[in-house]
Amino acid sequence: MASLNQNQQAAVLHKDGPLMVLAGPGSGKTTVISHRTLQLVKSGVPPWQILVITFSKAAAVEMESRFRHLAKKSLGEDASCTFGTFHAIFFRILRQRYGYSLDHVLQEGQRREIINNLLKEAGIAADEDMQIAVRDEISLVKNELHELDYYSSKAMGTEEFRAIYMQYEEVKRANSKIDFDDMLILCYNLWKAEPNTLALWQKKFPYIMIDEFQDINQVQYECVRLLSAHPHNLCIVGDDDQSIYRFRGAKPEFLLRFPEDFPGTTRILLDTNYRSSDRIIAFSNRLISQNKVRYDKTIIGTDKIGPRPIVINSEDQNTEAAYIAEQIRKAPDLNEIAVVYRVNMQARAFVDAFLQANIPYVAKDEISIIYEHWLAQDIFAYLRLCRGLAVREDLERVINKPFRYISKAFLQKARKDGRDIFRWYAESGMLNSQQMQRIEELISHLRQMGKRNTTDAIRWLRRYGGYDDHIKDHCEYRKLNPTGLYEIASELQEAAAQFPEPEDFLSHCEEAIANKNSKAPEGARVTLSTLHSAKGLEFDTVYIAGAVEGLIPHDRSKTAAELEEECRLFYVGATRARKNLFISVIKKRHEKKAVASRFIKRLKKR
Repeated sequence: MASLNQNQQAAVLHKDGPLMVLAGPGSGKTTVISHRTLQLVKSGVPPWQILVITFSKAAAVEMESRFRHLAKKSLGEDASCTFGTFHAIFFRILRQRYGYSLDHVLQEGQRREIINNLLKEAGIAADEDMQIAVRDEISLVKNELHELDYYSSKAMGTEEFRAIYMQYEEVKRANSKIDFDDMLILCYNLWKAEPNTLALWQKKFPYIMIDEFQDINQVQYECVRLLSAHPHNLCIVGDDDQSIYRFRGAKPEFLLRFPEDFPGTTRILLDTNYRSSDRIIAFSNRLISQNKVRYDKTIIGTDKIGPRPIVINSEDQNTEAAYIAEQIRKAPDLNEIAVVYRVNMQARAFVDAFLQANIPYVAKDEISIIYEHWLAQDIFAYLRLCRGLAVREDLERVINKPFRYISKAFLQKARKDGRDIFRWYAESGMLNSQQMQRIEELISHLRQMGKRNTTDAIRWLRRYGGYDDHIKDHCEYRKLNPTGLYEIASELQEAAAQFPEPEDFLSHCEEAIANKNSKAPEGARVTLSTLHSAKGLEFDTVYIAGAVEGLIPHDRSKTAAELEEECRLFYVGATRARKNLFISVIKKRHEKKAVASRFIKRLKKR
């Protein structure tokens, strides 16, 4: 253990009783967990009595691989402890108790299809955003152990949500299926109902370690408390300053109250960041120290001074992305560069800029390019219509966006006619005067759009052509907040500014969709990532894009707890950097003045 520092050694040598290891960024927590597992075996604990839980399969595989390498080197033989995710471990317990097999597990694609069909059958015209929101809320109710009768939905009407939830549960029961959330709930209920069964598992795993404890949710925490109740040989490793998954039910409060729930807890701080330069660490400390709900701690470095974090100022998202792309083109190793941002929509500008600059990239998130969104497809249809490039499907797509009282039956008859579509609408004799007036208004708006550049055409469509009113009506009907859709429309408008001719913009969007999953050779790609997905990664150079109010912190974050999480997100982004940290501020976003993030001001406190 000569390679471990004093605090790391203290964590490794601790054996009995509850242990809380607060592991700052780059502090070697995986090394500590691997060595502590080995030390338990060397102290006489049988390997099969040690359980190590983490949150991803990849992390579990890496930890097990490190441990086995250390065991073979130190003991001269292989040793087999139990490493796995919460879901993997709990499913093993359920399989032994109830005889479940993998055939009983509802895969995510099947779950998505069931919920979407239930929404459709209920007559709820849910778009993709709403479908995702409903699925996430069903998971949240389970993971937070909420009682359905007292839960108020944010995704849709509460009574509608409760009905969909219960119907979903009934479909699973009828088909003898469980989903991934059920693995946790069923295990919790099993142990609460059958103390003897719980005692067997407590005896099987008297030594438990949990990594990334700041990501734990309510049902996981309750299961851990039950499993580790006798004896209290529970070691948790985490960092309250990196708790960024509140939307999944994770809260720093679980870490903060751990010593209260587990009396006699030994607390050890891994306070040396071996990853980042001292100046990046100093900025990160100033940043996170503003939070109130946290353990008071200061992370130190290893005398790698490095350059100061730099603030970049750009006019808007397009110029921001173009500037960063130009700087990246000069870099010797693209693989050591990441661009991180608060919301996935910000990827649009970088995908565009990298495409133009021929910079290969890999996305940590599945980039849902806004050009593929149904709203974007509506606007593209309007652009083709105004330039005489449209096919019949384009007019059918937008004829009632906004509503023009054109029936489906009429559209079906129109589809069978071979005449020019606008001429057919005028000559068919099937439309009443009100409908004809709406069609004539549409033709007038298309003429006005056709006289304008791409950005102004989209602006006209939204303001005078009634498309923003359509968004409002669409969201009111589905009980959704329209802000996200307005942002997508504004993002498209901003993207179009680089392409005055609609034909060029449409061509660019098609190319961006085709190239969204750039397949460049390994080792030659810039990483694009949201701040959430960047956690656990590290790079020589990190750009934090769009560091303005409304993005970071996000304008949806209003409460003190939510704003502190936004600060933690910024902290996570900053501590991904080893050598160079660039924070980008834009003056305008979606044609409105943007204000530098409140977090930037902390750079000035040197």
